[in-house]
Parts: sequence; structure tokens; C-alpha cells
Amino acid sequence: MLGCRPADTPIEFNCKLGNSDDQVPVDKEQYQRLVGKLIYLSRTRPDISFVVSVVSQFMQAPYEKHMEAVNRILRYLKNTPGNGLMFRKTNRKTIEAYTDSDWVGSIVDRKPISGYCTFV
Repeated sequence: MLGCRPADTPIEFNCKLGNSDDQVPVDKEQYQRLVGKLIYLSRTRPDISFVVSVVSQFMQAPYEKHMEAVNRILRYLKNTPGNGLMFRKTNRKTIEAYTDSDWVGSIVDRKPISGYCTFV
């Protein structure tokens, strides 16, 4: 990954990730480790939270196309090292949270996709 070309966006435009029998499977444990670290990172990098939630849907049986999407996220992170949220210690301690869901977004099984925003 050190010599890779950085990406401008965390996922390719119009990328459709799904399950297919004609795809090549990849190492499940490596995929799960990478996606787990991206989930942790997405708490301070909201620009990758949606795409990380998409690739996390394939933790049980990842294929090459899913790993390519994870590598694209890593290439995007390489291109944007200074982005992110910084939490400072203040006297104001309020938390606001909002959530929403979408029943149409998943082309695989039409399960809902939900999102959330937390303001500290």
C-alpha cells in the first residue's frame, strides 16, 4: 500500500457490490481485520462511514470485488491524511444523536440501510 496511487473518492462512482457465484473469494480473516479497523476509524472520519458500512455487509463471505473496495478506501485515506474530527476537552458536555434508515439502498437483499449522526 505504500507505493499505491491515492484515490480521490472512497468508492468508485456507481459501484455495485453484491454476492455472485462467479467471483473469486479472498482471505476472510484479513478482510475482517481490515474492515474492523476501518469501522473503528470511521468514528473520527465521517467521510468514510457510509462506504465502510457497505463493505462490512460482506464480512462473512468476501470476494475480490469487496477487497478492491476496501483497498480503494485505504487509497482514499492515503490521499486525505489531515481530514477527520478532533475532540477537545471542554466544559460543555452535551450529546445529540439522529438516525435514519433506507429500505431501497441494498441491491442484494433489500434489507434496510441505516445511518446515524452523533454530535458531541
